Amino acid sequence: MRKIFLAGPYGHDDREVVDRRFYEANKVAAKIARSGAVVFSQISMSHPINGHMDDLDKAGIGKLWSPIDLVFMEAMEEIVVIDGPGWRESAGVKREMDHFASRGLRVSLWSEVKGEFET
Repeated sequence: MRKIFLAGPYGHDDREVVDRRFYEANKVAAKIARSGAVVFSQISMSHPINGHMDDLDKAGIGKLWSPIDLVFMEAMEEIVVIDGPGWRESAGVKREMDHFASRGLRVSLWSEVKGEFET
């Protein structure tokens, strides 16, 4: 059974962009889960919690989640990155991709592998 860490761009100054990214992460995570793979979607987990951290800016939220993400990344065997607008500019996505690559694990873009998850 595949164990997938789902990543993608998240932070943005426009709240509507952040909400769209949350929605997209949930949609992709659902497709992966329906395929029978194990998926951990950091955006799906953190977005509702972030709403209770108004005292933190984007950098503060990233700093808070970084060690938590690491625990889940260590448990997964590959990363799939939602390669929508902003993914190349995301420091978090780069950090996550580098982590998997440094362990010799599969790093994939959603646009390239989504057909593997069709049910």
